[in-house]
Amino acid sequence: MKKPGFEHGIYLLPNLMTTAALFAGFYAVIAGMNGQFEAGAVAIFIAMVFDGLDGRIARMTGSTSAFGAEYDSLADMVSFGLAPALLLYSWGVSEFGKLGWLAAFVYTAGAALRLARFNVQAASVDKRYFQGLPSPAAAALLAGWVWINESYALAEASWVYGVGALLLLLAGMLMVSNVRYLSGKELNLKDKVPFVALLAAVLVLVVITIEPALVLWGFFAAYAVSGPVITLRAVQIRRRLRAQARERFEHQRTRKAEAAQTTTPPHSEANAERD
Repeated sequence: MKKPGFEHGIYLLPNLMTTAALFAGFYAVIAGMNGQFEAGAVAIFIAMVFDGLDGRIARMTGSTSAFGAEYDSLADMVSFGLAPALLLYSWGVSEFGKLGWLAAFVYTAGAALRLARFNVQAASVDKRYFQGLPSPAAAALLAGWVWINESYALAEASWVYGVGALLLLLAGMLMVSNVRYLSGKELNLKDKVPFVALLAAVLVLVVITIEPALVLWGFFAAYAVSGPVITLRAVQIRRRLRAQARERFEHQRTRKAEAAQTTTPPHSEANAERD
């Protein structure tokens, strides 16, 4: 008896992209174990590229499937949950002993919980936002820090590794938080765009090429900070709207009370005149 969903096989192209992302994440782990930290960091960014391609290719070609979604989630756990944590631990967080590997575990557990929550809520959440920091962005935040330090040969000081451990903890907590991040899913690459947009894309590529480690890490650091800013702004707007609604309600109630007083006959004065 054949299992449901495999009667007609699986789609090759999107799952091939997912396999490439998984391979890059696995290579990042191996590179970290061999002391090739810069190569491992770059491999995580390459995994991000393939991870972004598999979903878009599946949607554009009409080849989405339950198998592809589950396979993508498992590959993400390896490439963006396990690989960054092990890379940072091998790179220098191990210097802090038990605290180091506990920080790495917090990040890995946060990535697993983030992916599980995303799979459960995928059909019910607002597509414009992610709930919690996406695991690829969290992985880029960690891999970028390693890449910067390896590219610019920064001093191997404890504070550098301490920042790495702190990033592990912060990224792990942001992934499981309720902080909202822009998803960019409403961006339609099939629509026509002004010529200036193409020029801007070329300029972005040029800037990234000049200082890839610094530019990419700066971008994802800004993205990680943007979530709390967006969430706080939304909370402030909701509070202001609630305050305005309460003020309108109080104003309307006061006007109704005043209107009732002006229309109510003065019973006490009428009775006094009759007496």
